Amino acid sequence: MRILIIALARSGGYQLNEWLSLELGYKMVHEPIRTNQSVEGDNIVVKYLINEIENGMDIDFTNWDKIIGLTRIDVRECAISQTKAVQTNEWRGGYEVNSEWLNQNETDIKHFEEWVNKQNDYLNTIKEIQLKVTYEGIYNTKEDIQRIKDYVGITSTKYEHLLDNTNRLRNRRKTKRKFL
Repeated sequence: MRILIIALARSGGYQLNEWLSLELGYKMVHEPIRTNQSVEGDNIVVKYLINEIENGMDIDFTNWDKIIGLTRIDVRECAISQTKAVQTNEWRGGYEVNSEWLNQNETDIKHFEEWVNKQNDYLNTIKEIQLKVTYEGIYNTKEDIQRIKDYVGITSTKYEHLLDNTNRLRNRRKTKRKFL
């Protein structure tokens, strides 16, 4: 099976990609435009960012068995995460922000709030997406985890703890993480 994830940046797409590839025993390809990895073959889970597709990445959607769209409802939290990542050029590491940082970066955060809204709107125009899930539905309420398992045919899990809220990047240093 070939699974495509189209994700908003800072929405937990790496974790979702990793979790699905581990549960299914499939090859994981994360943002192949940046990593220059092949997306050919079966038994593969590939994650593209929404803006990669929007900016002209020509994807043959008929080449995928399952297509999942991942967004984030809390636009402000996503914008804060994007602002911090752009500033530090750190995309996978944990981070913390305080009220002083938030105040100092309000202009950039507002800019990224607009960007997130546009990205979410664009994702909603991709009619080939068969299952839409959210960061909040996976990492907070957990309701989307079962929807994903049903959609791709996962009946038992070994790695679901990877989707635990303690593994989120923001304030990671303050919580005890659940590892593999």
